[in-house]
Amino acid sequence: MNNYTFKNLLPYQWMGSTPEIDNLTLFEMTLPGTHNAGCDWEASYAPFVANWVVCQDVPFYSQLNRGARALDLRLIYDSKSSGLAKFRFLHNNELSSRTLEDLIRDIKGFLERSYNEFIVLDFHELKGGKEPFDYKYFSEMMVKHLGEHIIPSENIHLSLGQLKKISRTQRLLVAAPSHYDLDWKLFCGQVIHKWAGDTYLEETLAPTSPLFAYVTELMKSPPSRDYLWSLSAAIWNVGGPQRILEVLDNWFDPAQKNWVEHCNIISFDFIKNSKIVFFCQAANLKKAAKKSTTGAVT
Repeated sequence: MNNYTFKNLLPYQWMGSTPEIDNLTLFEMTLPGTHNAGCDWEASYAPFVANWVVCQDVPFYSQLNRGARALDLRLIYDSKSSGLAKFRFLHNNELSSRTLEDLIRDIKGFLERSYNEFIVLDFHELKGGKEPFDYKYFSEMMVKHLGEHIIPSENIHLSLGQLKKISRTQRLLVAAPSHYDLDWKLFCGQVIHKWAGDTYLEETLAPTSPLFAYVTELMKSPPSRDYLWSLSAAIWNVGGPQRILEVLDNWFDPAQKNWVEHCNIISFDFIKNSKIVFFCQAANLKKAAKKSTTGAVT
């Protein structure tokens, strides 16, 4: 572990450059995630709403390049558009110009270079617009454009090393709300989200206090590793999504607390300048070493 420092971290390939963690499964790991990944400052929005809906500085590709390995994705269905543009990203009810086409392009581009990185695509919300969400067409498009990269659902509990031996291309775990029109040979169950709830007023008066209290309580008895779960380490108040990276870096610094080890996905806003990726790498190294010795990460 002494060879890994924040200074020599390679965010775009932090998994591939850390072979010691190949004995871990995605369920055992701690993954840095981007909250509302489809709403970034480089996208377009309706007038006067961006400040209240934008949660990331940069698009999907750059989020991955900066180390994110779980993307929190929320789509709405637009029946009047064509092709992949039928599926558009949103935050609450406000639309981003990003579509499923942007996500697929960026995922393919990233994996072409960083082929030993594993990514959780957490489709947390699939929302109908004027017509119900077309799960069948969504499933068909995902299989058509990303099928070769998706880990079959029967293999999602294998370790990174085992997955690498099976395939050089299967690097995506795709999670979504349950629906009979999805191809469940490739999709898996929805990621469980843990969040502090609607504390708008409290987060306006004392921005990080409600979140800190919530995480403190959650860490006393973290969720099971039998399923994927995400901690929403983000706050939203009168000023919109807030930049609290210094606070999060302090909370999840393994030199301060063991919180990072107990998390599965840490989903947060504005990944651009965070140390969370490095802390996740350190936590995974520790868990991998423990598993090698005891056979378990806890």
